[in-house]
Amino acid sequence: MSYLNRKIKSIMLSGLLSLGIVTANYIAFNKEVVLIVNGQEIEVNSFQSDVQGVLDENNIDYNSNDIISEDLDASLEDGMKIEVNQVTKETIIETEDIPYDTVVKKDSTLLKGEKEVVQKGKKGSKEFTYEAEYKEGKLVSKKLIEEKIIKEPKNKIIKKGTEVKKQKSQKETKTVSKKSSNAKSNLGKKITVSATAYSGDGITSRGTVPKWGTIAVDPSVIPYGSKIYIPQFDQYFIAEDCGGGIKGNKIDIFMNSESQCNNWGKRTIDIYIVE
Repeated sequence: MSYLNRKIKSIMLSGLLSLGIVTANYIAFNKEVVLIVNGQEIEVNSFQSDVQGVLDENNIDYNSNDIISEDLDASLEDGMKIEVNQVTKETIIETEDIPYDTVVKKDSTLLKGEKEVVQKGKKGSKEFTYEAEYKEGKLVSKKLIEEKIIKEPKNKIIKKGTEVKKQKSQKETKTVSKKSSNAKSNLGKKITVSATAYSGDGITSRGTVPKWGTIAVDPSVIPYGSKIYIPQFDQYFIAEDCGGGIKGNKIDIFMNSESQCNNWGKRTIDIYIVE
């Protein structure tokens, strides 16, 4: 065999050996790895030596909050499954009402059984701050980190009467009744009437301008110019007007507004013809 032929065979053999070494090295160092990121599987081949290397090589985002199934410095092994669960944290603020209390205070200025609200109750509010943790977008934990009162509640305060109403003796009752009877008899003639009310501008049947203190009457029952005492107002009125509907035991009281007339309506009352 010539020198040239031996040289060619040597080169070919060397090339085949080198190819074998490379192939062996490729097989030895290439690892098939399964990456599971937020539930999705990715099959990759890698020559990296550790877990961090294959994650960085495949642009997998992660931080210190994330849960990784293997240590970052763990040696990469063929057939290894590496699971990455991304965890996010968020601050949540919630509010809650604070109910108010009802305070009852005894009061001697009110009769027993009577009540009076002197202050209305108002709810307060409280604020809670939580650190929430989400895994794969789902809330997995919520930790309270601060609690504070935003508005204090305002108590409802009620006064409750304690005063006992004194009962008059039989003698006192008779005396009072006698005095009342005498007082009423001194007022003049008592009659029971149906009382309505009217208002507006105009002139009375006697040519005067109606005002508070003027009443319309049936002159055949109550003469014009009569002085009338009405206990409901504890006031004296003058009979100065009449009307088509004022017949018999009826009177019409002049008031300053239509709303006052509506509030009065129609009532049956006792009046006294003083003079």
